[in-house]
Amino acid sequence: MAHMIDNTTGTNAIAYAGKTPWHGLGQALSADASIETWTREAGLAYDVLESPVLFRTVAASEPETFNGRKVLHRSDTGAPLAVVSNGYHVVQPAEVMGFFDNLVKLGGFQLETAGALSYGRRVWALASVGAGADIVDGDTVKPYLLLGTSYDGTMATVAKFTTVRVVCNNTITAALGDNTASVRVLHSERFDADAVRMELGIVANNWERFLIESRKLAGVPMGANDADAFVAELLKPYHTGKIDISDSRAYKRIMQLFNGAAIGSDIAGVTGTRWGMLNAVTELVDHERGRSDNTRLESAWFGTGAAIKNRALDLLAA
Repeated sequence: MAHMIDNTTGTNAIAYAGKTPWHGLGQALSADASIETWTREAGLAYDVLESPVLFRTVAASEPETFNGRKVLHRSDTGAPLAVVSNGYHVVQPAEVMGFFDNLVKLGGFQLETAGALSYGRRVWALASVGAGADIVDGDTVKPYLLLGTSYDGTMATVAKFTTVRVVCNNTITAALGDNTASVRVLHSERFDADAVRMELGIVANNWERFLIESRKLAGVPMGANDADAFVAELLKPYHTGKIDISDSRAYKRIMQLFNGAAIGSDIAGVTGTRWGMLNAVTELVDHERGRSDNTRLESAWFGTGAAIKNRALDLLAA
């Protein structure tokens, strides 16, 4: 299975501190674990190396080099990751971890999870950013900073602000229509950790904006007709079956969650609001959509699941 927590070394390549994450995978670490321990236990203690692409033809007795391309491969297992252009700049796993090591040392940040996906073709780390706050009384969200990169050309290096809803561990990308909540560095460019940290502004402004906009969503009622129209519009780009969208499993489940089945629906001010609908969509993506926890994780943060959540935010905040 192509999209999964990497376990090519015999251990799931993910580590975490604090409570067990919603996906339930990985090695538990203490909050004060060293960056070296984090790197090792998260399965990131390898370098991404480069080699030329060679090919053999009947016209030549020796292998020839294919100009303009190179193979990326792991230093620990030797496994190939991808064939990319010579201009592809790699952000090493150690650079990802070092990005957060510097933030932790500055204070206010705490590394909470890190790991590798897709046989090591993608790596990420996630750190909490200070204390949380309530959207409505008793419904707390906490701010996080996520950094991920790829070694197969499928994703730029991305640093983005995200939040976690404490009651159910839903992960919500906190862009709310504003691109300042994320920074993308193409692999044709050099990764400059200091520049990325400055561009993000260490997320303080994004966190305040997220709280304001989310509290607005919690203050807007959403009736049955509005909910029906929203879910139909949300799922339209992803619906390819012959049945009506309203008969699809995703539509029915989102409506069930919105109408009181979601975790946290018992909190006053959640059910029947746009905030409640956002969390119904997020709960489906983070906890139910997909075949397993390890496929769900990549989709929820970087794949189709993340796109669905971002689309839900855009539609609800419009």
